[in-house]
Order: sequence, then C-alpha cells, then structure tokens
Amino acid sequence: MRSPRTWVLAAVTLLALLMVPVAASATTDTFHRFEVEGTANYTITDDCGDGTTAERRVTVIGGHEGESQNGETTLDQDFVTLLIRGFDCDGNFTSERISGPAEFTYSPGLNRATVTADFTDEDGRAISVDMTWEGVGGVETTSNTTTFPGFHGHFVGRERDAVATGTVVIDGETIVDGSTKNASLESLEDTNRTTTE
Repeated sequence: MRSPRTWVLAAVTLLALLMVPVAASATTDTFHRFEVEGTANYTITDDCGDGTTAERRVTVIGGHEGESQNGETTLDQDFVTLLIRGFDCDGNFTSERISGPAEFTYSPGLNRATVTADFTDEDGRAISVDMTWEGVGGVETTSNTTTFPGFHGHFVGRERDAVATGTVVIDGETIVDGSTKNASLESLEDTNRTTTE
C-alpha cells in the first residue's frame, strides 16, 4: 500500500506535467517604432505680373523612420515630404503633396538635423531639397505607459522649437530660399510587448 506522501508526490508530478505545455505555448512579441522629423513652414508670395500677388504655404518635412518586430528590422528609411497649398494668381485653391527618398541626419538631443534630397516626382519634375534645423529652447517630453493583461506599451515623444534654413527647388524654380522660425524638431518612440498563450 502506497503512503499518502507517495500519492501527493504523484499528484504534484502529474500537475507539473500538465502545466508544461501551457507554459511552453505562451509567446511574447515585441514591436518597436522610432521616428524623427524636422518640420519647417514657409509662406511665399508669388508675383502675378499685374500688380497683384498670391500666397502659398510650403511645409518641408524631413525625417527618418524605423520599425522592428521581435528584434528584426522591418523598416529603415529617410524621407522628405513637401506640402504646398494656397491660391494661384487666378484665385484657384491648389494643394499638393510631394514625397521622396532623402538623406536625413539628426543629433540625439534634437539639437540639429539636416535633410538633402534630389529625386523626380510622379509628374516627372526634378525635386531638390537642402534644409537644416537648429534646435532652440528646451525639449518637451511626453511619456505614456499602457498596461493590461497580455500587453505592455510605452510611448515617448520629444519636441523642441527650431530655426530652419534651406532651399526647395522644383523643376529649376526656387520656391523656398531662406530661414523660418516656424519650425520644430520631434521624435516619437513606441515600444510594445504582447504576450499570448
């Protein structure tokens, strides 16, 4: 006859064996996204040739974005985007978005960033951008953590004002040439961990 201790040990061993597959089937996925952007806003005035003028707003966005899934890089690229909107000399509202590859560099403290680009857009126009941002003032930081069963997410955003200086040339026409204080530098970082059974 087996002792009560033997039965207890057998029961504990059986329970441990039953729990092994459950523990082994749990998986953890990680996702990380990091983005840095420099934004510069310009207002340009076009001479209509009849004594009148028309205004357009040009926004230059240079940046870098990267993503990784479970430690493997899935996205790593620099870019430049131009947003041009306003009225032409006939009073018609125009709005266009031009994006392309670029070379973007930045300092970790958002003290400085540069973007250079030379590419042909979808309409066959030659686009050239050369812009530098110099950070001014302090860095504002936002940090948020979201946690619930099976998920942990941490978001950190950093931003500071900047002065941007540079040029934008479209098909040989210089539409931006100079500096603006209406500019900023920003970084966004998102780290998520998801556990499933």
